[in-house]
Formats: sequence, structure tokens, C-alpha cells
Amino acid sequence: MRVDFGRLNWGVFLIALGSVPLAYHEGGIAASTLSDAWRLWPLVIVGIGLAFVLSRTPAFFVSGLIVAATMGLVFGSAVALGPNVGCGSDGSGSRTVSQAGSLGSKSSVELDLQCGSADVTASPDGQWHVDATNTNGSVPQITATSDGLRVGPTGNDWALSRGTDDWHIQLPVESQIDLASTIDLGDAHFNLGRANLSSASFTVNVGSIDLDLTGAQVGHLDIETNLGSARLILDGASDVEGALKTSLGSLDVCVPSELGVRVVFSGSFSSSDFGAAGLVQSANAWQSPNYATAAHTADFTIDTSLGSVKFEQAGGCK
Repeated sequence: MRVDFGRLNWGVFLIALGSVPLAYHEGGIAASTLSDAWRLWPLVIVGIGLAFVLSRTPAFFVSGLIVAATMGLVFGSAVALGPNVGCGSDGSGSRTVSQAGSLGSKSSVELDLQCGSADVTASPDGQWHVDATNTNGSVPQITATSDGLRVGPTGNDWALSRGTDDWHIQLPVESQIDLASTIDLGDAHFNLGRANLSSASFTVNVGSIDLDLTGAQVGHLDIETNLGSARLILDGASDVEGALKTSLGSLDVCVPSELGVRVVFSGSFSSSDFGAAGLVQSANAWQSPNYATAAHTADFTIDTSLGSVKFEQAGGCK
């Protein structure tokens, strides 16, 4: 049997790229350890050197594996620790802003985080609340109307000197919300239990998102990650459909056993484990055995490029 070493190297790279963010989010690797992963870069030079030394020996493939594994570890660490890249402030000019208000029965919410962290939850009192701190005094602009809320950077320019954000946001569950969020160099956690979202759209660029929809109702869901990681926990008591896309990143989906799932998947240089999660391939889709009989279903199209997709049953999710 002839081994395609090019595909082998891509496989090692993708395994490392997806495993590092997964291990970080599940507490297996400390942030302090990943922040030093860039120091492994000399191994790339070692690998290139070995390519010359071993070029005419049976062990020539080792050099490619070293380079692939090193690049996967370094990029995987960047995916997991996007917000720790730093935004040029020592915290000496820290400033906090707090606001609250009401939304109409049908409203839109836009959250644009640039460098920092955000914790978004359901509000207990029917109002929205924003508590935002920035280490360089560049607090976000909060624009509110009776049917809309936007939280984002002041102005249109993005600069490394703008400081690091720390947001704590609560959204009312009484309103039907169209939610859109962009996370650049950020780490966002959404726990949206009881929320009523007619649509929800998330874009992650060099960062991570942890999205827990347990108890929430979501009509349409879109998630796109670019050099980022996303972890999604679905609700088993409501229907949802949407599109998930990842480029140079990882996507982990936690599925309740009672939820019927159908996935139409396309990918290039990507890894997936639908079969290991109990999904069965049918024509051009993968679906759970209970898809036709489940009270509630999730229908997704998933597109990956140089990324990994992992499905887990609820009992194995953390």
C-alpha cells in the first residue's frame, strides 16, 4: 500500500489544530501553557533540516510530520487564545460604563467585540443590561432604541492600542430578538437559556465562542469561524436550522439524545466524526437514527476548510 504523505501531513496538522482548542475549553490545558506555544517555532527549522538529511532514507517523512505537528500546535494555540494576543494597554487607564433599558416585543441586538471577553446571559428582570470595562478607557458605544440595541467600538477604526474589553451583558427573554455578534480577537460566552431568538448570527475571527442554547428557542442559527473555535450546545426541546462554517478552526457541537439531527456536510482538508457520534450517512447527508421520529429536529449545513468538526452526545459534553 502506498502512503500519501501529503495527506498524512495535512491530517496531523488538522488533528493538532482542532485538539488544542478542544483540550483548552475542556480544562485539559492551561492558558499559560498555550501562550508559550509560539516558542516551538524552531521545530519548523529542525523539520526543514531533517528533510535534507533524510531525503534519501526511508524515514524522510518524519520531517513533514514535525513541521505539520508544530504548525498545528502553534495555530491551535492561537485559535484557543485569540483574546490573549494583547491590545496594547497596561490597564492604567481602565474605565467602566453601565447602562440598562427596555426592548420592544420584536427587536434587534448587535454585539461587536474587538479584543477582549464577553459574557452574555438572559436577564431576570425583563430589561437589557450592559456593564463594560476597557483597560485603555475606550469603552464601547452603546446605542439603544425601543426596538434595537448595539454595543460596539467607538468609531470605525480598529487599533491594537484600544485596550482590552470585558463585557457583561444581559438580554430580556420577553422580547423576540434578531441577534448578531462579531468577535474579533475575543472570547465570548453566551448562555441564552429561555431566550427567544428569531435568528442568531455569530462571526468569530481569531477567537472563540461558547454558545449554550439550552432552554432557548432559535429559529435560524449561523456560525462562522475564521482561525477560531466554536462550541455549541443545542436544546432538545425546540427546532433549529442553520449554517455552520469554519476555516482554519474547530467546531464542537453537543447534541441532546432526544434531538433529531441532520447534517449536510462539505469540506476540504478537514476532519469530522459524524459516524463516531452515532450519525448515519444517507445520500448526501448525515442524520441521527431518531431523525424521522424525534419531536424536535436540528438541520444544519456545515462547510469546513482546513478545520475540524466534532459532534458529541449530551452525556459526554462538558
